[in-house]
Amino acid sequence: MKVLILCVDRDDDLGRKASIKGPVLGEKSVSRAAAELVRKDPSETDANAMFAALKLFDEIKEKEKEVAVLTGSVRVGYHSDRIVGKQLDMVLKKFPADGVILVSDGKEDELLVPVVESKVPILSMHRLVVHSGEELKGAYYTLRNFFGRASEDRGLGMYVFGVPAIMAIIFAFFGLEGWRWFFGVVGLVLAAKALKIDRLLARLFKFIRQSFVSMSSSFLLYLLSVLLLVIAVIQAIGVTGETLVLRIANTIMVTTQPCFYSALFILLGLAVDAMPDKRKAYHYVTMGVSIGVVALVFRHFGMWLVDTTYPLSYVITTTILGSLVVIVAKLAGKYIHK
Repeated sequence: MKVLILCVDRDDDLGRKASIKGPVLGEKSVSRAAAELVRKDPSETDANAMFAALKLFDEIKEKEKEVAVLTGSVRVGYHSDRIVGKQLDMVLKKFPADGVILVSDGKEDELLVPVVESKVPILSMHRLVVHSGEELKGAYYTLRNFFGRASEDRGLGMYVFGVPAIMAIIFAFFGLEGWRWFFGVVGLVLAAKALKIDRLLARLFKFIRQSFVSMSSSFLLYLLSVLLLVIAVIQAIGVTGETLVLRIANTIMVTTQPCFYSALFILLGLAVDAMPDKRKAYHYVTMGVSIGVVALVFRHFGMWLVDTTYPLSYVITTTILGSLVVIVAKLAGKYIHK
């Protein structure tokens, strides 16, 4: 039985550090390549894997045996795996093995198992554990793959990179006082994720970007909306109060109006972009009415919190009448579309 002891350098450390191109076939050639690599970089685990392959070559009793090293590319992934596959074909032409013993220095090289198995059976796996860093290397590749995916996935990247960036800006402006804002931002992000508001915001930003590119009249409405939202945030930061209840009430009082107009301008922009689809445009108008009712209820509720003499019946009446207005608006929409 012909046995090939195979060591794979997926990221081509042998080529980059020792200037040796793969494939490397034969005991003497592999020994020289391993010695040259370890001379260039004594901490290189691929050199240790090559020496482990040579040790295994000496230990197995098969008469027809050979040892080889395949090298990939610094562009780890599809590109490097194709190169490894081509080099394996070259080795098998010179030494048509019946099976392979794969020597690996970690999880990264073991990802090549399907490539090898597609060409020759794997008889055994031999993993080399380098005490100084095998686990560290595995953790490194896990983190690298995670951050690589986050940089490509906008949704994931927003949380992995966006949230820490916002936190850093908060601490830059507010110092140690930024802890309160830190937890506030975290709470808002978690609430947005739980209520799926993040998807709504993603769609909104898409509309804004499209209106900017096409220079639509709705872009001005979106811009005004953002400015009003910034004003609301600035006003909320400056709110004071003797108690938590008063601070909440004052925050409601000063932010209700700019937040309402901000939402109104967004809905007007969406309605403009929705034309000539009247059904969708009227849907946004109905949403505007609903938000107006909510803003009015919040304002009355804030006034009641600030001034206990303010009649609670006003809050209740506003809520009931506002709900009726919203219901009438929705029913009118259904009647119009018929």
